[in-house]
Amino acid sequence: MTIAACYPSSEGIVFGSDSTATMFVRGRGNQLGSEHYYTFCQKVFEFGEQGSSVGMVMWGLGALSSLSYRTLVSETADTARKRNISLLEDVAKLWAEKFWVEYVQSFQELFPRIKELEEKNESRTTEENNELQYWKMNLSGGFCLGGRWGESRRPAAFEILYNPLLDSEPKPKLLVNGNPRFWGCPNLIDRLALGIDPGLFRAILESDKWIGSHEDLFELISRGVLGVPQDLPIREAIDLVYAKIYTTIKTMKFSHLSPVCGGPIEIAVITSDRPFRWVCHKSLCEAITEGNYLEG
Repeated sequence: MTIAACYPSSEGIVFGSDSTATMFVRGRGNQLGSEHYYTFCQKVFEFGEQGSSVGMVMWGLGALSSLSYRTLVSETADTARKRNISLLEDVAKLWAEKFWVEYVQSFQELFPRIKELEEKNESRTTEENNELQYWKMNLSGGFCLGGRWGESRRPAAFEILYNPLLDSEPKPKLLVNGNPRFWGCPNLIDRLALGIDPGLFRAILESDKWIGSHEDLFELISRGVLGVPQDLPIREAIDLVYAKIYTTIKTMKFSHLSPVCGGPIEIAVITSDRPFRWVCHKSLCEAITEGNYLEG
């Protein structure tokens, strides 16, 4: 789990994330596994060599068993260049295809069990329902790939979502300029910006206490929507992404929930006139120098 962000605009694409990665440790047989947290992981990547005009942010599944995300990103970028792909959307499709091959290879022995549980529907026991939710939560996630590709100067970003119940590789979805997106642990941001998160909205609708319609609840909640101006200038978009990631990290820190967000914040930007640039990026020695201060 994480807090990942993308702000697509006509001026450029802003990517952001925290640095905490939840690594899934498998249990034996049908036993559920456990989670281990690392706080200096990288989840924003430049797509290929330095000077690339494409970047990516990821969330959800902490790692594949077959190879690292860093390696897969690099290999996919190499393949895109060799094939002379001309459209950013086709680059996103190539990433989805290559990721899906590794994803299926890493977890293929679990998929039959997950589909079996899903098909039981209402006949699932409480234990089976908990198991299904566990697998869906730990084996789902996504990527946002964006920037410029080929001769185009017009930035764009694509969302790519996956889960263990898909029958084939996920399909990239074009994001709307001026509409910030947050994934992983977006509930806090939704509550701040929209007045409520989708899960709580559904819970109220399904409660016996609510007697109004879907539209009635939506109209009531919409009074508290703060909103964000459309298509912010790039530096304001950077500020927005940083502020909301920081807010999520601090709120999670002081909550009763697991520490699934934290560590240094990373921000990168790609504009219509410049390639991938880091705004905030931890150094390779960050994990060994944190907290080591000289007295004086």
